[in-house]
Amino acid sequence: MEAKGRALPQSQILKEWHLEVKENFWEVDAKPHIRQLLKAFMEKTMTQELSEILLRERYDSVEEGPYRNGFYHRSLVTQFGLVESIRVPRIREGNIFKTRVFKRYQRYQTVVEDMIRDVFLAGISTRRVGEAVSKLLDTDVSSGTVSNITKKLDEKVHAFHKAPILDEYQYLILDGITLKILYGAKYHKRKVLVVYGITVFGQRKLLAFKQAKGESQSSWESLLWSLYERGLKGEHLKLIVMDGSAGLKSAAELVYPQARIQRCWAHKLRNVSNYCRKKYEKDLVAGARRIYKAANRSMAIAEFKAWKKAWARIAPDAVHCMEKDLEELLNFLDCPKSHRIKVRTTNAIERSFREVRRRTKVFTCFSNTASSERIIYAIFNHLNQNWKDRPLKQFTQFR
Repeated sequence: MEAKGRALPQSQILKEWHLEVKENFWEVDAKPHIRQLLKAFMEKTMTQELSEILLRERYDSVEEGPYRNGFYHRSLVTQFGLVESIRVPRIREGNIFKTRVFKRYQRYQTVVEDMIRDVFLAGISTRRVGEAVSKLLDTDVSSGTVSNITKKLDEKVHAFHKAPILDEYQYLILDGITLKILYGAKYHKRKVLVVYGITVFGQRKLLAFKQAKGESQSSWESLLWSLYERGLKGEHLKLIVMDGSAGLKSAAELVYPQARIQRCWAHKLRNVSNYCRKKYEKDLVAGARRIYKAANRSMAIAEFKAWKKAWARIAPDAVHCMEKDLEELLNFLDCPKSHRIKVRTTNAIERSFREVRRRTKVFTCFSNTASSERIIYAIFNHLNQNWKDRPLKQFTQFR
């Protein structure tokens, strides 16, 4: 190959050759050939499986073992499309041959079901998921099929709510998010109460969630007791970070009395700013921020006293709002310096909520509680998997 009388570099030759082969290959639809190969592979695998079973049965039993009884045909939707008329061996005398190739009543390959669920969880309606996947797989996938596949998440949701928890968490962050659920013909707002934890090894995880009518003490108690019963006894628990909900505080103090409460600074500053005139808001909040930026508790108290002196006459209600919760606002200062930025607010869990809102806003509302549970579980599970091998660096530095 030459260009202007000179040979092209080898890397360029390989690049052009790759593009040419790729272009020519996809000019012909390869899927039918792949489906034929896949069908032959599945049939061969099942034949070998059955031969091994029959041989083992006859070897282990003194009686005459089972015999082949021909075949029956079935279809399976795979990632390459619909594979039709797959020959599945049968056994005589009512015995059922259980193959590892697919489950007895399975109509969609696991990878296809996973793909459908992933597309649905990205925020696309069941009808549009069916339309998109039908084109991709060259076979009809109805909205009913999509709905049935996503309902299989219910088992995983149940397992998530019951999964054991190792008692290795040093920080818990608690907060709630509001979603709209359709009951009958009316929309109702429901709170989703969420627990986010950080272990002594710096691992972060969304541990639990619960749907409730509001953030009452009984609702939070129910969620926290479930954590306790699943194994989180709180032996290493230092702080529980939360907003100013009285019910949440009471529940946390009841279930985990050994842990101290840390009020969220982001919530507190928003509340404080509501108690002053707009023209003072920027300076008042800037002064309040110097309190939590102090190096230790005594210096933070000194900063508060200076801030109080400057604003007590101009915004007395704002000063009172800060002062009444000052002790719980400063508990994070007793933690290692590298931990403080993560545990002085509920921002860590708020970022998870942003992902929930982003993925759920296209649904407008949920048709029932189960559908919202599936979405929330899937998002939380996705985040947990991403965090699994990525501990927070500042929590792995012991200083």
